[in-house]
Amino acid sequence: MKKKENGSMTVEASICLPVFLFAMILIGYLGQMIRCQDEVQSALSRVAKEAAAEYGMSKSNTIKSQAYYLAKMSLYLEGSAGKITFFQSRLLKENDEIDLIAGFRVKTPFSIFSLGSCQFRQRVHTRAFTGVERREKENEKDCVVYLTETGTVYHRSLDCSYLKLTISKVLYRDLVNLRNSSGGKYKICERCCHGITPQDGEEVYITIYGDRYHKSRTCSGLKRTIREIMLSQVGNRAPCSKCGGKEK
Repeated sequence: MKKKENGSMTVEASICLPVFLFAMILIGYLGQMIRCQDEVQSALSRVAKEAAAEYGMSKSNTIKSQAYYLAKMSLYLEGSAGKITFFQSRLLKENDEIDLIAGFRVKTPFSIFSLGSCQFRQRVHTRAFTGVERREKENEKDCVVYLTETGTVYHRSLDCSYLKLTISKVLYRDLVNLRNSSGGKYKICERCCHGITPQDGEEVYITIYGDRYHKSRTCSGLKRTIREIMLSQVGNRAPCSKCGGKEK
């Protein structure tokens, strides 16, 4: 009986051990294939990003060639990229898009259903880096500028001196010798003077950038309503000579 038990254990071990070893080898090789996929995907993503940046700088037709991507993949996969093909890839065909599809095979240590290798496909889809100037223009159109109610120019800065009224009180008789910032003379304000010319010794109000003199400090001509609009909506208005040429 003891000899029979030892014999049965030997038979069971001879059956189970090959199955166990086969399972361990299979699991180990599956892990190897997953690692291979991960390496190819990582290299593919890196190559696609570099190609997008290079095309944005040079617009070179070389980046439309499969040889460019094979050379890059060979560099990052230490020469093992010879098994990779890019036949199904679409390189800068539409909207400057790079659609990289890498096909490759991994050999198996034994034939499974008469197959000596497993085929894989990894994919990365990106767009060439060509939008810096375009985005700057869009941002410029979207920026906020400032207008006065009767102004003919737009201002980028709310602190522009043209938007801040500095009101001065002078004698009417002195207006003959005074000029505004543009070198022009001051004319009568139709809103508060109503066509009546002040007396020589009478006080009137002026501003540095205005072209009218006012009898009343509360005249609506001395008040400035400032509103915000988008730059794309300024129409034919010119930029302010002080702040229109740059953002503040």
